[in-house]
Amino acid sequence: MNKFNKGADDNSDKSLSALWQAQPVSQIDVDEVRNTFKSQTKKQRLYFLMDCLSIIPAVWMFILYWDEFPISVRGLYFGLMLLVIPLLGYQLWLRRVAAFNSNVQTTDHVQKLKKQFKNNARIAFVNKHSAWLAVLIVVVFNTAFSLAKAAEEREYTLLFLVTGGTTVIMAIWYVWAHCRQKSFEKKLAALNEISHES
Repeated sequence: MNKFNKGADDNSDKSLSALWQAQPVSQIDVDEVRNTFKSQTKKQRLYFLMDCLSIIPAVWMFILYWDEFPISVRGLYFGLMLLVIPLLGYQLWLRRVAAFNSNVQTTDHVQKLKKQFKNNARIAFVNKHSAWLAVLIVVVFNTAFSLAKAAEEREYTLLFLVTGGTTVIMAIWYVWAHCRQKSFEKKLAALNEISHES
């Protein structure tokens, strides 16, 4: 009886082994991963440059219109720069993985790509929440600027247009950044799943 059970167990193990080996396995296409990584490198270098150049208009406005700013607006401007510059630095730090790691070994491409997808999701998260923060900053900035001016100099129509335009643009930006975040999270999950199966 024991011999019979042992034989049945052996047959069962062989059947399970054969079934397991017959399962389709997702293989990582190294060439595709390498090409994706190279594409990410080019994009991240472009974004890196754009992020650096984005601070120029703020500095230019700071220098050109400093004398026209009321004290309250100057204070707000300094506060804004204290918020924006570290945020910019954080985004540049996240972009460094793809922007400056193009000479990695083939075996490292998967790990680097995973890290970049993770960082891209974080960048999209920051961009998403910067949208509502930008609207808040514009409202506070415009309010402080208008209250500091004399009543006859207030241009409410322009302020409403700027605030409304910013709100619409940032709403679109929020949705776009949210979609990018989810997209990179899905790509990361898919790459993790494939690499675990391989």
